[in-house]
Amino acid sequence: MLSHRIIEATIKDDSDYDWLYDSALQNTLKEHFAWSDKTKADVSFHKSYDGEQGYGLKLCVDAKFTNKQDLALYKITFGFGPLKKFNEGKNMEPYFE
Repeated sequence: MLSHRIIEATIKDDSDYDWLYDSALQNTLKEHFAWSDKTKADVSFHKSYDGEQGYGLKLCVDAKFTNKQDLALYKITFGFGPLKKFNEGKNMEPYFE
């Protein structure tokens, strides 16, 4: 299985922010889900936490592909590097950039 890191952002380790991070994940990945449906790519998205970073945690989201062609098309569409910054956005519509 081929893997590509989509999000790698340090977030606060505070339950008061959980809903913001979940909302940011949904808002950020909305386009990725739509792309997956449109292209019929065999891809799954996996969220994990990669240890502590100072007073926070590192939130990681990986896209896992079964073939190279889908991964290549994905990288052309969305870029090569992971999103590293949490943004609260306007009107409380958070996202990762």
